[in-house]
Amino acid sequence: MAVGNFGDGMDGIYFNRIAGSGEIYAENEPTTTLLAKQGDLEVMLYRIGGESVVWLFPASDPNAIEFFFVHVGVVELALDDGVVALEPGESFSVSGLTSEVPVKMHGDTQILYVTNCPAYESVSRFEESLSDLLKRVNEKDHYTFRHSKAVLHYSLALYDAMHENCPAIPRDDLAVAALFHDVGKCFVPVEILQKPERLEQNELRYILRHPVDSGRMLLPKFGEQIAEIARNHHERLNGTGYPRGLTKEDISLSSQIVAVADAFDAMTSDRGYNIVKTFQEAAEELFSLPQEFDTRITSVLKRLVKNGALDEGGTANA
Repeated sequence: MAVGNFGDGMDGIYFNRIAGSGEIYAENEPTTTLLAKQGDLEVMLYRIGGESVVWLFPASDPNAIEFFFVHVGVVELALDDGVVALEPGESFSVSGLTSEVPVKMHGDTQILYVTNCPAYESVSRFEESLSDLLKRVNEKDHYTFRHSKAVLHYSLALYDAMHENCPAIPRDDLAVAALFHDVGKCFVPVEILQKPERLEQNELRYILRHPVDSGRMLLPKFGEQIAEIARNHHERLNGTGYPRGLTKEDISLSSQIVAVADAFDAMTSDRGYNIVKTFQEAAEELFSLPQEFDTRITSVLKRLVKNGALDEGGTANA
C-alpha cells in the first residue's frame, strides 16, 4: 500500500492517496458528530446519506486548516484541472483555498473532519433547523413533503445543467430554498391543503399567502437570499404570479429555476383534480410559455427530459 502526497490539484488542496475501497448501504440524513475538542481544535465525523454534493469555501481565517479523511464511500472533488476521486483510507487537507470547490459524495459517506477553526456549533444548528422544518412539513401534509423533495431534485438537475447561465448562488443555498419553498403551507388549514377538489375563492387566500410565510420562516434561519427564492417561486415573468405580481427584472434566476421545477412536478403529479401530464408534455407546455417562464430554464428542462436525465419518480440522473 503506497502512501504519498499527490500535490495540490488547485491552490490550497493537498491529497494523500492509498489503495482502498468500501461502501455501506443506508439512508441516513446528513449528521455531524463532535468526537473531540480542545480549544479551537475540533474533530468531527460527518455522515452523508446517498448521492449528494457539498461545497468547500475559502475560510474567513487565513490561518485556518481543515483535514478530511474518507472513512466510508467515494468522494470526488471537481478541480480546475479535472476531477480527483478519493476512496476509503485517502484524505486531503485544505489551507489557503482561493475559490469554491464542489465535492460529490457517491453512496453513503463518512468523513473524519479536523479543523482549527471551530465549526461544529454552526453546522449542528443548521442541521437541526433543516430537520425541524422537514418534520413540520411532513406532519402537515405528506403530498407537500413528497412534492418538496421532487422540486429539490428537479431544481438541482436544472442548476447543474445550465452551465454558463447558472445563477450566482451556491448550489447548497438553492437546495435549501427548493426543499423548503412550500414550508409556509404549515399555516394553511389541513382541510384546505388536502381538499381533493379545486378550491373556492375564499379558500384560495390561504394558498396565495404561503410563499410569504415560507420566506418569513426561512429568513431568520438561512438568510435573505434563500428566503427570497421561496418567497418568489410563484411569481411569473409577465407579472401574473403571486403574492406580489413581480415582473422579470425583479425575479432572480434562482427563483425562476424553483418556479419551473415546482410547476413541472405539479403538472406531472396526481393531485386528485388535475390531468396528469407526461414529462414530455409538461416540459413542452412550460417551454411554450415564455411570457411566464424563462426559456433558458425551460429549454434545459426539455433537454433533460428528452435525454432521460429525469426519472418519473421525481429524481434526477444528471
